[in-house]
This record gives sequence, structure tokens and C-alpha cells, in this order.
Amino acid sequence: MNLHVCALALLLFGSIATVRGRAVDLVDDSNDVDNSIEAEEEKPRNRAFEADWLKFTKTPPTKLQQADGATIEIVCEMMGSQVPSIQWVVGHLPRSELDDLDSNQVAEEAPSAIVRVRSSHIIDHVLSEARTYTCVGRTGSKTIYASTVVHPPRSSRLTPEKTYPGAQKPRIIYTEKTHLDLMGSNIQLPCRVHARPRAEVTWLNNENKEIVQGHRHRVLPNGDLLISDIKWEDMGNYKCIARNVVGKDTADTFVYPVLNEED
Repeated sequence: MNLHVCALALLLFGSIATVRGRAVDLVDDSNDVDNSIEAEEEKPRNRAFEADWLKFTKTPPTKLQQADGATIEIVCEMMGSQVPSIQWVVGHLPRSELDDLDSNQVAEEAPSAIVRVRSSHIIDHVLSEARTYTCVGRTGSKTIYASTVVHPPRSSRLTPEKTYPGAQKPRIIYTEKTHLDLMGSNIQLPCRVHARPRAEVTWLNNENKEIVQGHRHRVLPNGDLLISDIKWEDMGNYKCIARNVVGKDTADTFVYPVLNEED
């Protein structure tokens, strides 16, 4: 199947899918108002697509109100060519600085990939003042971003900020919803976790069996799953499971190998 056709189908599916965020106290959770911004784009070189592309499939809300003792999770999803990266910026930065911001994610060499990525930012402490959190996405020469202003509980505005004590159940904060690439490619499926104490990460394969380290499948120390030389039979859903003494969280990634038209 042509990569461009796959991209269109996946983007359409992502745009009509209903995605529910995790429970937080919202002031305004409407995506009717698009708070995303696209930066100027340079012409790419040596790309599988005529131009780099990157679109939000879920923008973070424009405003949130923190409740007393509540942990907030701000969710951001996007889909694009190659392997998009997402990072979060805390505090207000001018557009020019956001455009030039160095990414803290290591870019993968995957010119033929189409990926839908999900990232969330956890606020597990009491805020003392309103603060801006910006989701910044990049792929190739393309940059987009959207911001959320989080307002503190009214009772804590004059008190010092402090982290909530005690253990916290795992929350998977960086993962891919869909990863499409040519057969024969090496792909890395992220599974980054926020937990206290540290969570143990395991993966289930497309047959719902726990993945055992092998020559084509490896779970990396950071929790990511590396699949080498992907084949048609690798197509399907892969599940990351993060556990600690408090609880667990899971995230699914659908892998879609595509036949190389040049083969």
C-alpha cells in the first residue's frame, strides 16, 4: 500500500476518533478553539515525502484549574512524517524561542515512517501561581505547539510549592499510538513512565504474549521496545505495561509494516 494513502487514512481515523483525557478539574476542555501554532517551514531534503508534515490529533486544553491535592495530567497528541518528537516547556516563552528550542528527544532516522505520538505532562505538586505548559512537536523542518495555562487551587496561592508525598502509581507519559514504516526497517516504540517508586516495564506482542529478549525484539533499559527488520507478520497491537507496588498503567501501539514499492 502507498505510504501517502496510509498517511491519509491514519490521519482521518485519528481526527474522528473520540479520545477521553484522564480525570482532571477543567476550566475549559473544549477543542473547538484551536490553540495550536505552526512555525515557518523550510524545504526538506532527501525525504520520503515532498514536505514534512505534522498535525495535532489532540490539542491540550487552553486552561485548567488545579484542585486541592489533585495530580494533573496534560495530554498532547500529534501525527506526522518520520518520527515526530514532543517535549514540554514550562513557563512562557516567545514564539521565536519556541521555534529555536533544542529538542530533548533523540530524533530517529526514519524517513519513511508515519507515526502518531502521545505525550503527557504530570503536575504532582501544588502550584502557588498560574503557570503555562507548552507542548512542542517537531519532525524534520516542521514545528507546532499549543499551550495550557494551569491555575493553582485558591487555597494555595500564598503557600510555597511542594510535591505530594508518598508513592504514586505509574502513568505512561510518552508512547506511540500508531507506527507505520516500510518492511525491513528498525523501529523503536517508546514507553516512558512517571512513577514513584520506579516502575517495571514489560511488553506484550501482537499475539498478546510477553516479549522475550531475542535477536529481533529487545526491551531497552528506558522501557522502549526495539523491533529490528520488521516483517508483515509483525503487524498488530503491542502493549506496554508499567507496574509498581501502587498499581499499573498500560498503553497500546499499533505497528503497520508496509511493502516497499521498489521491492
